[in-house]
Amino acid sequence: MSDPQPAKFSTDRLTRWVTYGCLALIAIAALVFMAMMPKASPPPIEIAKDGLLLSGREIYLARCISCHGERGRGDGPLAKGLAGPRPRDFSGEEWKHGEKPEQALSVVSRGVPETSMPGWASVYSPSEIKAATAYVYYLAGKPVPGALRASPK
Repeated sequence: MSDPQPAKFSTDRLTRWVTYGCLALIAIAALVFMAMMPKASPPPIEIAKDGLLLSGREIYLARCISCHGERGRGDGPLAKGLAGPRPRDFSGEEWKHGEKPEQALSVVSRGVPETSMPGWASVYSPSEIKAATAYVYYLAGKPVPGALRASPK
């Protein structure tokens, strides 16, 4: 009788299993992340009747809510894990970079260096940036400046 040879586990098979395992972990992480995202309530009546604020709210819910929270209090699900200063609470704090429309637009467009606040100018058009900025004013309980409502010349 001959000695039985141990079964060989091919490198290709191992690579395939490791790849499938990694893909499964990524899928699970994505599902957990989506489950943790806050569910937005329907827009208040004053927003539903205002196209600028409605558009700004959609952008805010897509990009800003995870850090700034649904009401703009700086309490989104990712806020505690961010490096650097915590996300801005629009309602209760002085706006560090200014409350003038051009200052607020600059923060949304360019971001804030040495913080987790990215600039969105490469993602959104100028009119979308204005809409998101207008929604931030709304969350802060401040009147939306006319400069944000004005059409480009």
